[in-house]
Formats: sequence, C-alpha cells, structure tokens
Amino acid sequence: MSVLQLQLLGDYQIHSASGALITLSAKKSQALLAFLSVKPTQLVSRDKVAGLLWSSTGPEQARQSLRQLLSTLRKELAQISPERPLLVEESDFLGIDTSLVTADVFEFETLLAAESEASLKAAITLYRGDFLDGFTITEDRFDQWVLGERDRLHRAAQRAHAYLVDALVKRNATDDAVGVAQQALRIDPVQESMHRTLMRLHMQSGNLAAALQQYDTCARSLKRELGVEPDAETRALQQQIAQLRSKRTVQQQETTPKDHRKTIMLVEDNVLNRELTTALLKSAGYEVVAAKDGAEALMMVGRGELADLLLLDVDMPFVDGHTFLQAVRDKGLTTPAIFVSGLPGEEPEVKAFEIGAVDFIHKPVKNTVLLARVKRVLGD
Repeated sequence: MSVLQLQLLGDYQIHSASGALITLSAKKSQALLAFLSVKPTQLVSRDKVAGLLWSSTGPEQARQSLRQLLSTLRKELAQISPERPLLVEESDFLGIDTSLVTADVFEFETLLAAESEASLKAAITLYRGDFLDGFTITEDRFDQWVLGERDRLHRAAQRAHAYLVDALVKRNATDDAVGVAQQALRIDPVQESMHRTLMRLHMQSGNLAAALQQYDTCARSLKRELGVEPDAETRALQQQIAQLRSKRTVQQQETTPKDHRKTIMLVEDNVLNRELTTALLKSAGYEVVAAKDGAEALMMVGRGELADLLLLDVDMPFVDGHTFLQAVRDKGLTTPAIFVSGLPGEEPEVKAFEIGAVDFIHKPVKNTVLLARVKRVLGD
C-alpha cells in the first residue's frame, strides 16, 4: 500500500495514505519527486537530476546542491515512512519505491494503455488539469521538461476523450458521448474535430438546433483563441445541418400550430458552459436569455426582461447566484429558480433553498437530467 500519493495533473499536491496534505520544505524537493514519479520504474543518474534542478550553476556546485537537498529530503520522508525509505538510491542513481509512492500521471498512462471503455473513463477522471499546472522552479531545463510533459499529457488526454467518444458512439450511448465530448472541449475549446463530432451527435439524435449552435460555439472559440475561421469540412457540415433544419421547419410549419415557448433566464459566468447549456435548452424548445453574471442579470430584470424560470450558477463574479435570487425576491418576483452548481458541501444548497429556490442540481449533470428537472418545474 502506498504511503505517499502525488497529484501531478492539475495543481501539484502531495498526500499521505490517509489523504492528509503534505508540504515539503523545499520546492526543488517537490520538483525532484515529480520528476522521478513520472516514470517511476526508471532510475535516473544524479548528474542528470543535478543538471535539471540546477541548470544555472556549474556541475560541481549542482552536485553539492543535490547532496544537500537529498539530506533534507531523506529526513522529511523518514517522518512519513520511518521503516522503509521512499527514495531509491543505488550507486549513482535515484528513483522511488513504486510500492510506497504512487503518482496520478503513471496511473493515467497505465489506464490509457488498457484501452477499454472503463479504463478510458477512469483516465479522463484522473485528468484534473494540465501537468504541474502553475508549478515552476525558475530553472530552464526543469521548466522546459515540464512544458514538454504538459504538452505530451495534454495530447494524451485529448486522445483519451476521442477514443471514449468513439466507443460510446459504437454502442449507441449518445447522451454519454455528448457529455464526454463536451468535457473534452472544456480541456481544449479549439479542438475543431471534437466540435464536428458534437455537431454530428446532435444531428443524429435529431437536435439540429443544438448542432447549429455547436457550430457557432466552434466558430467563436476559434476566432477568440486562434484568430481563424472553421475549416471547409466544418463549414460543409454546418451547411448540411442547416439545410436539414430548413426542410424540417417547413414540414413542421405545415403540420403543427405555433405554441408559446417558455423562456429561461440562464445566469452562468463560464462561457463554454453558458453556450452549451443555451444550445441544449434551445434544442428542447425553450427561449433562452443569458447573462454572464448576477449583475448583468439584474440589469436585464430591471429592463423588464422576465422569464418563466431562472437557471442559476452560484459562484460568479460581482453578484453571485444567491445574491441575485435574493434581489429578485426582494423585488417581489416569484419566478421559480433552479441552481446548478459545482461548489462542494451542503452550505450552497441549503442557502439556495432558504432564499426560495425550487431545485438544486450538482455539477456535472447529464443533459437528460437537466432537461427533466427543468420540465418538471415548468410543468411541461
């Protein structure tokens, strides 16, 4: 059983077997453990480690600095594992005891190699963010190594999402495939091929409005991040979907009387979540007015822009969801409100109900579940 667990994907954290957060005195000690844990079955020469962590000094000074660091690190690790050393030191080589130290990067790559649907799901769950996100020691060689590993693992995460989407599509698990594709775009919103995959999934399930909305999301992301337009394949797919929707609209107008569409006010500060949720609600037949935070939503209410339902995030800048709903209630408006939040703990949910929410949904939420909860509140 491991006694030290390294979380290298996303924010760098070191945990004991009990889950307690461990802090090492030197940042370069953290860097050393991270370097040895990425490929834990390999031993690395002291010269290579010294050159990596002290690239701005001469070889002798780097070796002396490494000896001092190891002396301190051994004492700190001995407090965690007094009976067995966590570091492996064989002659001029360093490593870690893989029976005592585990790292999420190694587990992530092991799961990817298995290539099963279950292992891919577990792998993308482990990918909490980019490798050593925000962690530097201002040593050129180490920081360059981090950038290389970050890019390599980011691409691996993209492939994992793509493989999992393919597997889900093959067994007709369309809603799950949509969820994984959306998760992939949160990691990297400029994956044009993944935008196309989402467009096709929406088209195949009959959600042509959502498919077209996904094209708009793709175009905005590419323009914002890269300053480019969608490529020819994406534009051709958009035209195909638009033609299908046009034909369907004509047929519906000929056979179905117009109904009043209920309006939902969506207040969400995350751009991608706001766009994806808007597309989902519109594809289900609702009118949507969207605000990027509670302050903008209050201005809309003040201008008389009312809705049949409020769909609110909690954690937003300027005016949060709780404050916005309280202000709405103070104005005498009784519009039903559903909170959709990823905040941990019970306090956000309890407070939401105290100020008059009718429902509280924890993120992540499947599209079918969100639509079902909205439909229940609106009485559709």
